Amino acid sequence: MNQEVKYFLFVLLLFGISAIIMQSLVVPLIEVNLWQPDLVLVIVLLIGKRFDAIKGSTAGFVLGVLQDSLSPLPVGITALPKAIVGYASGKTKSLRLEGATYYLWFILLIFIHEVIVYLFLQYKTDLNFTYLLYSRVFPNTVYTTLMLFIVNLFSGKYFTE
Repeated sequence: MNQEVKYFLFVLLLFGISAIIMQSLVVPLIEVNLWQPDLVLVIVLLIGKRFDAIKGSTAGFVLGVLQDSLSPLPVGITALPKAIVGYASGKTKSLRLEGATYYLWFILLIFIHEVIVYLFLQYKTDLNFTYLLYSRVFPNTVYTTLMLFIVNLFSGKYFTE
């Protein structure tokens, strides 16, 4: 096991488990009118940015399954979108993006994640998708992006090479 894999496991365990704990304990306290940030998604994006696409998708799937096992959602409903977003954020590493361009890609990836999650959840409700898009997807995207800025500000040194 080389140093990069050890550091990946360290970051995954330290930040991933703490994000899952904060998602279940702190996020309900800062929820605004049913809009809540996805801290686990923020960690998956930053892990994909720091490492590569395979490690990003692995982190997304593992953390998604752990998050689903602690929530009332069906197990695996956020694991697939988080794995897709983790893979895509790892692929942005090959684009050699810098600065604000990373955040634009991350906003797009957060939006894609929310669309996929609420597309799955729409089948269980009698709400139409356009209502969910305006009432849940857009506000959650903005709120998660705000949390991405805050988390990256305080822990960015762990997610840079």
